[in-house]
Amino acid sequence: MLKRIGWTLAGVVLFAIFFLIGVSLTQTTPRLILSATGLNHWEYSAAEATTIYYRDGEPMTQIGYQRINHEDFPVFLKDAVVAVEDRRFYQHDGLDTRGIGRAIYINLREGSAAQGASTITQQLARTLFLTQDKTFVRKIKEVLLAVALEEKYSKEEILSMYLNEIYMGRGCAGVACAAPAYFGKDVWSLDQAETCLLVGLIQSPEHYNPATNWEGLKLRQETVINVLAEQGLVDPAQVQVLKNQPITIVPATTRQTPHPYLVNYIVGKMEEMLGKEQLYQGGVSIHTTIDRTMQNQAEIALANNMRNIGWRGIMARDGALISLDPKDGAVRAMVGGADFGRNQLNMAVLPRQPGSAIKPLIYAAALNERLFSTDTVINNSPRDFDGYRPTNSNAWSPTETTVAEALVRSYNVASVEILNGLGLDKAFTYLQSFGITTLEEADRQLALGLGGMTRGISPAEIAAAYVAFPAQGMVYGYHIIERVVDRDDSQVYQHKLRSKRVIKARTAQNMDSMLGEVVTRGTGTRAAIPIRSAGKTGTTTDSRDLWYVGYTTDLVTAVWIGNSDGEPVTGSGTSGGSLAAPVWRNYMNSLYYQGVLQQKPTYSYQREPVEEEAKVPEETENPGNIVNEDETETEVGDPSQGSDSEPETPVPDPGAEANEEEDQDEGILLNPSPGETDSQVLP
Repeated sequence: MLKRIGWTLAGVVLFAIFFLIGVSLTQTTPRLILSATGLNHWEYSAAEATTIYYRDGEPMTQIGYQRINHEDFPVFLKDAVVAVEDRRFYQHDGLDTRGIGRAIYINLREGSAAQGASTITQQLARTLFLTQDKTFVRKIKEVLLAVALEEKYSKEEILSMYLNEIYMGRGCAGVACAAPAYFGKDVWSLDQAETCLLVGLIQSPEHYNPATNWEGLKLRQETVINVLAEQGLVDPAQVQVLKNQPITIVPATTRQTPHPYLVNYIVGKMEEMLGKEQLYQGGVSIHTTIDRTMQNQAEIALANNMRNIGWRGIMARDGALISLDPKDGAVRAMVGGADFGRNQLNMAVLPRQPGSAIKPLIYAAALNERLFSTDTVINNSPRDFDGYRPTNSNAWSPTETTVAEALVRSYNVASVEILNGLGLDKAFTYLQSFGITTLEEADRQLALGLGGMTRGISPAEIAAAYVAFPAQGMVYGYHIIERVVDRDDSQVYQHKLRSKRVIKARTAQNMDSMLGEVVTRGTGTRAAIPIRSAGKTGTTTDSRDLWYVGYTTDLVTAVWIGNSDGEPVTGSGTSGGSLAAPVWRNYMNSLYYQGVLQQKPTYSYQREPVEEEAKVPEETENPGNIVNEDETETEVGDPSQGSDSEPETPVPDPGAEANEEEDQDEGILLNPSPGETDSQVLP
């Protein structure tokens, strides 16, 4: 009862407001409203489809509603739209008080905002400037904007705008786009029966989808025909002929999108930033950091290697590759999988067990704390660490080794020794500073030194962490979206460079030297290319996750191979060094031989010593942790604000170890991730 009384009072007040607006529309009032809304400085231009651009300014693809903009439309179509949607269109000044009174009565009777009474001008105002939410506040804004539009534009101009902007289903904005989408012909070629069906769709394109509700659409078409006959726009003798006329609906087509994993990722980020309505309505320009050549070569390298892996009888269905610019963390290429039609999960941003690929981050932290140096001799004998007993995969592993040799050969026990000396609390702090957002409290155990984690690390985040080594200790997170401009050429978003020093320059130099030896004589020899590079392999339980994370002065690139459902990779030679490293090598070779990379070969690579006080970029704008994922303003290190809200994986078995016999990489044996086989494709 109280709710109904509240709706009654609201209805009375609202009716009074609209009545007063209606009766006060003198010659002066619309001009005042036009100025108050700011539309006196606004000019309409039919928006193009929202476009994503490569870093060089060339278009990558269009997303959202497809458009075919016309300045004029067939007379019968215009008459039919006015008759059905707003029969008093040519008599009112944007506000139909009769219709509003009727809608308020129905809403009071239903006890909710169940029906609108929007004129064509109000619908246009809502489409151009507002949301589709049914609220009284939005309705008031809609009325004021409609009055302003009527003051600024003629009826014919408003009707043409409406016919270009109204959503028609099948991803189309405007009737000119809808005609070929539904009938396979131009809007000027439609007959009266087809036009009536098209006009019927305007009320609710998704509800009257011909693929799912043909009967409802036919009834709606018949309603339109009856309305047109009542208003004298259709000869009564033709009514039944039009209703019985066969109509052919062409099958809906799927728009082919290049780089589907990448585009879906960008679309998801833009939906968060702008909302679906503004994004899909069109006119938005999204400028990315993606290099066209690098993106294409990354897709080719992953696809070719995955095909080769299948030919060899190795059961690995999925892979991912992501490349970052070490100067600022800009993503130059992102490939989230090997077959988008089969699996839409973007594995480039999903956390996976990192195995030995995490070791450089732990080593860097220990060196930075001056607990060890690269030539410190440490105990590599299998033994008990307060209940945790790691082992090396090979019986001939030495009982003592230097820190450098332990990393080059990926010895397990020595790595746990280093983590134990560093301390778990300190390790957590460093990993979070590197930009790892997926740490859980359960990860606070020594198996972390071998990649034993609850959720794991995504290829994107581990690549962003490795940036510290070529960038002399600085990290930047990672981002794809550089700037966004709306249909009025107003800047909506501009990426702000954020940097953080996570290790000293000398530490980064020492790490770079050791990781370079991983490629020249360690577990990463299959990643060798004509120019100097560095990196680290990683392999987990039963080869469920295979890694190679490598870099040059131009790019930091992470490659992951495995199965998204956590199924073991079976076959011969299933290690990070044997399967992931060749993807990295082929990708980088293609860039090198095309002259894309600036780094040149050197026969005697020698980095100049870096003094402790060497002048390097200071931390800027972000005293805490680095923000990933296109500056979502979510600080890294807050587990509740993961960069992509990925599903968690189970706690690994800290007592098991991996065995990469082919390339000697020794990672931790881990339990599989849960079956992640289904994913909703972003629009």
